[in-house]
Amino acid sequence: MRLVVRADGDADVGYGHLVRTGALAGELLGRGHGVTYATTTPGPVETVCPTGVGIVELPARGDPGPLIDYIAGAGPDAVFTDAYPIDTDYQQALREVVPLAVHQDDTRHAVCADLFFNWNLYGSDRNYEFVGERPQTCLGTEYTLLRESIRERAKRDPPWRDDPERAVITMGGSDVAGLTPAAVRAFDGLDLRVDAVVGPGCSDAQAETVEAAAALSPDVRVVRDPPDLPERLFRADVAVTTAGSTVYELLALGTPFVSRPVVDNQAPIARALRERDAAVVLDRDGGEEAIRRGVEALLDPERRRTYCERGRRLVDGRGTERVAGEVLSLPGENADA
Repeated sequence: MRLVVRADGDADVGYGHLVRTGALAGELLGRGHGVTYATTTPGPVETVCPTGVGIVELPARGDPGPLIDYIAGAGPDAVFTDAYPIDTDYQQALREVVPLAVHQDDTRHAVCADLFFNWNLYGSDRNYEFVGERPQTCLGTEYTLLRESIRERAKRDPPWRDDPERAVITMGGSDVAGLTPAAVRAFDGLDLRVDAVVGPGCSDAQAETVEAAAALSPDVRVVRDPPDLPERLFRADVAVTTAGSTVYELLALGTPFVSRPVVDNQAPIARALRERDAAVVLDRDGGEEAIRRGVEALLDPERRRTYCERGRRLVDGRGTERVAGEVLSLPGENADA
């Protein structure tokens, strides 16, 4: 199969779209298929997504014309989209020329696709509107895309310590709310070794602010875009994060965490976590004191064990393989080749 992935990612729109579609791209590449990204952010695609993907730069996020022109010349077997500007009209335009798979994590647009995904916790709880023939739907965490480095660790039993020793703070690729310094201060006096992660989209000024907060505690180490982040997440007894894509990685790994939504589209994830009692979930305005109370709640070994086991049941780590199988079933001329 030759698949085109339509996704963007940078400090402004976040890196989650590239991380999760990159997991699908890696799976397909590993099975001998071809993947090309059609994107307005070629630099981040080259950095975040697997080696071996092709890259085609688009001039605008919301105009399907240049992508349709590319499809006409390249003749891919299918397109997979994961980007908010891909509205109903954009989907209809693509579906007229190529089999289409769409991931959409809300109901803002009616969906026009052959295959539809919402792999969030709340995916099967929504009422969706469809245009044209109803697509095959794949909803819920059975289809959550996880990168291979997370999937491999999710197969192992997570390390366990009744008395927690290690923590990770990771507020996404660009920490849009600037929460990392407050999270660092929240660990003051808790006797935990803390990795404070500065993501790839953070500015030097943001990194300096984190380092200044960490300088007050000998137990905090600042690490910038560490290549071994999956292992750090796996080994941690406690994590502090937003309510973005990292939530699903932590659930699959069985790492108990404190989550605070920082943008509107994270609110449904936070709500679903709270409803399922799968993490300590803070309000969107929660700051240093709220984070500290959340971490203190996770010092209780029984609560941590409950979250560890519940998370692994919610996200079993096999969603990427399932999504790849569904995409390969699309009716392109060479889809099964």
